[in-house]
Amino acid sequence: MTYATLLGEVPPCYNHRHMRTLEERLKVIRDGALKRIPAEHREVMHQATEALEASGAVSRALKEGDVAPKFALPDSQGRTVKLSTLLESAPVVLTFFRGHW
Repeated sequence: MTYATLLGEVPPCYNHRHMRTLEERLKVIRDGALKRIPAEHREVMHQATEALEASGAVSRALKEGDVAPKFALPDSQGRTVKLSTLLESAPVVLTFFRGHW
């Protein structure tokens, strides 16, 4: 059973098939956030973003095409996973889950 089946239709913020570009999709997400997230919470988020940018962390972050340093991190089950081990079998896409707001 799909989301559309359960609710009758997919809300516009989840229906990206009609959008051609990433910019269009991001605009829908931003517009949805303006309606969904209270102004005082958005302000806290903006302040945190500004503080992060001011810290210089953005300029030190890896860029597209950079080689990641060797590291090991716990997965969602608490098991240690090494980047080098994963790269032995396939390319790696690394994402970080920031948790729930």
